[in-house]
Amino acid sequence: MDISAKIEKLCTEAIAAKTFPGCVVGYIRNEQSVLLAFGHQRYESSGAAVDIDTIYDVASVTKSVVTGSVAMKLIELKKLNLDDTVAQYIPELATKYRNDVRIRHLLTYTMTFELPEGIADIAKRTPDEVFQTLCAAELVAPPGRSYRYTNGPAILLAAVIARISREPLDVLAQRFFFDPLKMTNSTMHPEVLPRAQVAPTEIDWRGEVRAMVHDEAAWAMIQRGQLAGNAGLFSTAGDLLTFCQMLLDKGRFGTLKLLTPETVHDMHTNQIIITGESTSFGWELNWNKAFGNVVSTQAFGKTGFTGCVLVIDPVKKAALVHLSNRTYPLRPVTKELIIKFRRALGQIVFAGLPDILE
Repeated sequence: MDISAKIEKLCTEAIAAKTFPGCVVGYIRNEQSVLLAFGHQRYESSGAAVDIDTIYDVASVTKSVVTGSVAMKLIELKKLNLDDTVAQYIPELATKYRNDVRIRHLLTYTMTFELPEGIADIAKRTPDEVFQTLCAAELVAPPGRSYRYTNGPAILLAAVIARISREPLDVLAQRFFFDPLKMTNSTMHPEVLPRAQVAPTEIDWRGEVRAMVHDEAAWAMIQRGQLAGNAGLFSTAGDLLTFCQMLLDKGRFGTLKLLTPETVHDMHTNQIIITGESTSFGWELNWNKAFGNVVSTQAFGKTGFTGCVLVIDPVKKAALVHLSNRTYPLRPVTKELIIKFRRALGQIVFAGLPDILE
């Protein structure tokens, strides 16, 4: 059975098990790109079928493809420095460690807020409270000493980016990446998209969440006129696969150089060895439950709560994109099914590929 047939079998079984109502899978192997679509936008088979151009809310994948990548590009352009203090851009920051928090701590999630009440619950009250709460919150440990993946650092990083560039995050993402890569179906403004092309994400207190950001904190920030940075990107598997190809090519796209090889290297190199954990600037590393266990040690990627994952393996010269709306119509109680699916998909896509050393 070839790769695509194995993926079809896996996705068909996952839909039957109600892991998600439909999905799009894209992969790069042996310098070939393939896109496959399965199922429907909703569980009702009479609804719209998913095709390779179906657009999904990719949730936290935004942190890597948009916020982290834009920040790294600004660092390349010397408009931002990893060791800049966050307080010089966000003077509202009130933690006792305010003079020690650096841009690198936002990119590596080593700035851990002490927030007994989650950001999502805060966001449901008033839009202004999210940013104000983050600025006022204390940290559980000195920055750089403790790794905990949360939404807060990405929200603050987006604010830093907007303040230093005097342009919003989406404008920079469009200029740096989406336009040169011809990612024409990628946007942080889903209201401009053809509604029928956008898969619904959930039914919650807002009604059917479709063509609006699913994440509560990102939604609240948008209400106050700011892009949050932790979520908000809507895209297709094809667009994201193009982004992956650019990273596999060390920042190049045809004759264009969008990132330097050194920046891409930093994206798949552990930057927090001191904590005993593993993560890079803007991306996740060594995550077998999301990547499978046949990827190389250099594989990097990102998952999204709505049911999405990106994985890039620069050693095996392969990549994987999976987009779905596992949270529709209601978010599952556990992540068990999607974790099992992601691991199996990674095993299929990255199996049997040699390590290509350069």
